[in-house]
Amino acid sequence: MTTVVILASGSGLRFGDNQPKQFTKLAGLPVLVHTLRSFETFVAVDRVIVVTNEEYVGHVWELAGKHGIRKVHKVIAGGATRQESSRIGLECCDQATEYVLIHDGVRPFISHPVLQRLVDAVKEHGAVDTVIPSADTLVEIDDRGFIRNIPDRSRFRRGQTPQAFSYPLVLEAHRLAGAEGVGNSTDDCALVLRMRQPVFVVEGEEQNIKITYPLDLHLADKLFQLNSLEPALSEPGNHFEGKVFVILGGTRGIGRSVAELLRRNGSASVHALGRTSDPPVDVSCRESLGEILDQIYRREGRIDYVVNCAGDMIRKNVANMSFVEWEDLYRVNISGNFYLAKALMPIWEQQKSGSLMLVGSSSYTRGRGGYAAYSSSKAALVNFCQALAEEVDCWNVKVNVASPGRVQTDLRFRNFGQEAPETLLSPDYVAERILAALTMETTGSVFEIN
Repeated sequence: MTTVVILASGSGLRFGDNQPKQFTKLAGLPVLVHTLRSFETFVAVDRVIVVTNEEYVGHVWELAGKHGIRKVHKVIAGGATRQESSRIGLECCDQATEYVLIHDGVRPFISHPVLQRLVDAVKEHGAVDTVIPSADTLVEIDDRGFIRNIPDRSRFRRGQTPQAFSYPLVLEAHRLAGAEGVGNSTDDCALVLRMRQPVFVVEGEEQNIKITYPLDLHLADKLFQLNSLEPALSEPGNHFEGKVFVILGGTRGIGRSVAELLRRNGSASVHALGRTSDPPVDVSCRESLGEILDQIYRREGRIDYVVNCAGDMIRKNVANMSFVEWEDLYRVNISGNFYLAKALMPIWEQQKSGSLMLVGSSSYTRGRGGYAAYSSSKAALVNFCQALAEEVDCWNVKVNVASPGRVQTDLRFRNFGQEAPETLLSPDYVAERILAALTMETTGSVFEIN
């Protein structure tokens, strides 16, 4: 039997949040849930023991149940130090355990290839660490703050987790360390090395980061965006069979591609709405928007997914843009999403589920000359999405943003004229990735499409 001990007892003092960092949201889910899922879907792991703060034991059980993490076998209270928490986790493993992996609960990007390398190696070597090369020069200093030595970095590695062990070996290492007065080791391999037992290494991955500081969470969010869509694209089966879709801006460009792709690939009920649909729908007109959504809801009995592709672009410098143009653009790009959310809230509250995908733009990351209105409205859209996602989470509603790069649409043509097609994304390509993002259990995320 192979057991994983996940250490999730950190207080989060360096993180500067009002809750431990392992429970901070990443892409709409606690960091710990992402970590647990990595082991839940890895077949070579049999059981998982989570070591956490005493006051969070019940909360971890709730998270495991809510998110279908069935391999969690025990959730136990840890100690005052990492070493003590690790020992407690080991002491609580079943005696049938042959091998144990010890992992930081705030490393949510551990991959199956790394796990497989560890599992294969530990059966041969008994103790294995996960390491990556150091890209930085290492500097050894003395007590006065002067450089003592600059070692050859080619022989040094940065340690990660998991670390994998023969269960009897690592348990003995911890008991021996305790008996000899060693009480604050931050590394389980170090305790095995104290017994003069060799420790093999396997190569980890740069993306297997540990979330320690607030900046790490921003990096993790970007990693999640980059890693998430391709696996979802390759998953078999139709996730949308029998579902009810409402596509705003669904008669042209990206919205039309989303609607056509759904109709080709399954039996979803698709309502493609726009200024040229029958009846015409304008997201900036809150009265008509609310009426048509209410009609669809009463006719279908539910609305499962809403994708708002409606948007506008006016490429002008601030000096040349009129007050009316500015207000019209914001009415579509921002107010329209506010009106849409307000119209959907009674529906979400009643059905206790739903998913809203807003379509932004990669322009949200930086304002440039000629894009003041457009870029700022798309940046505001991202913040609106993240705030709304927290507010409607109580109804089990997901709210995300798809942010594509340059797309070959009429809207772009009107602002830029003729461009080389190979430099633009096709609406169908973007539509495929929007639907892939809708299959994921995440909220408050920005899905970059490039």
